[in-house]
Amino acid sequence: MKIYFRLLVLIFIFLIVVFPVLAQKQETGNNNPAVEKIDIKKLNSIIQNRAGKYLLLNIWATWCEPCREEFPALVKLGEKYKDRIEFVGISVDYPDEVDSKIKPFLKSVNSGFANYVNDEKNPDKFISNLNQDWDGSVPATFIFDAKGKQVKYFTGGKTFDEFEKVILALIN
Repeated sequence: MKIYFRLLVLIFIFLIVVFPVLAQKQETGNNNPAVEKIDIKKLNSIIQNRAGKYLLLNIWATWCEPCREEFPALVKLGEKYKDRIEFVGISVDYPDEVDSKIKPFLKSVNSGFANYVNDEKNPDKFISNLNQDWDGSVPATFIFDAKGKQVKYFTGGKTFDEFEKVILALIN
């Protein structure tokens, strides 16, 4: 009888003390965004390997106020349209700022889509690879169809409604 009682006490302690701690660790683990370095070769692979989905590619930086302002709209859109559109963010902060600036920002907005940091050493090469008409200003958004063809590009901060209007015009 004492063994069963001790077993019940141990189970009770696990459920009351240990389980909530483990659950909390798992929950915060979901808000620990991975940020990999990306070069042109990897970027072009993402653009070309569409698996039947559109791609919305947003170029942003933590020091860019319009970027920071529009990012929550992108997070919300990414969740709403994740079945039809892949969302990818590329920060143009310095690669050594991933832990100090990029990840904390992504955590603060609860970003659920893939994010990278630009590791291309030649900014002009990175810019012209995405669009010859792009002057490199951020935020910049590029939308590619399911075959990897660029169908829309624009710069400047956008609202949820402005993004959604463009998205719906393309996918409907």
